[in-house]
Amino acid sequence: MKYKGYLLDIDNTLYEYDRTHSIAIDHVLTYFSQELSIEKSNLNEGYREARSQIHHELSETAASHNRLLYFQRMFEILEINSANYSLKAYQLYWEIFIQNIVPFDGVYDFLESIKNYKICFVTDLTADVQFKKIEKMNLQQYCDYVVTSEEAGREKPHPYMFLLALQKMKLTSSDVCMIGDSFNKDIVGASNLGIDSYWLNNASKAEDTSHGHITEIKNFNELMRYVKK
Repeated sequence: MKYKGYLLDIDNTLYEYDRTHSIAIDHVLTYFSQELSIEKSNLNEGYREARSQIHHELSETAASHNRLLYFQRMFEILEINSANYSLKAYQLYWEIFIQNIVPFDGVYDFLESIKNYKICFVTDLTADVQFKKIEKMNLQQYCDYVVTSEEAGREKPHPYMFLLALQKMKLTSSDVCMIGDSFNKDIVGASNLGIDSYWLNNASKAEDTSHGHITEIKNFNELMRYVKK
C-alpha cells in the first residue's frame, strides 16, 4: 500500500448527507406543522433563518451545526415556546436522519482493503452525532481514531484538525492521505500541510486541482486504484 494511514471525512464522503438531511428535516417540519397547526412553509422559512443566524453567530465552531440550537432559534423566531418543542424536534430529526443513512457504493470494499492500516475520521460537527453515524454504518470495525471539530475546537480547513489526527495516529503528513468531498475544507486544508488529498468530486464541481498533492476522483472504486499503487 502507498500509505501508512488514511484520513477520511464522513458527511457527503461516506454517504449522501444532502439527501438524508432533506428526509429528516421534511419529517420534522411536517410533524410540527400538524402538531402546531402552522403552515409548513412558515416553519421552513423559520428554520432557514435560524440556521443562518446560528452559523453567523457561532461560525467555525462545532456548535454552529447543532440542530438543537437551530430548532430552539426557529421556535423563537416563530414566537413559539422553544422549551416545549426544541428537544423533541432535535431528537426526531436525528432519529430519522440516522435511520436513513445509506453508505455510497464502494465504501466498505475500500475500507476492507485498508483495514490493516491506521484510519482516522476527520469531521466537523459534534462528537455525539458523528459517533452515532459511525455506529449506524458499522464503521467502528475499521476506525482507529476520530477527530471532530467539537474536540478540536476548530473546523476544517484549520490545520489543527489534521495535525490532531496525525498526532493520534503517530504518523507524519507524508505517511497519510486525506479523502473528502469538500474541496475547500477537506482538500485544501490537508494539501496545505503536504498531505496527499483525494477529492471525491461526485458532483462534478469545477476547482483548480493543479496543486501537487491533489487528485480528483469520482468514486471509491477509482480511489482504490490510486492508493494501491
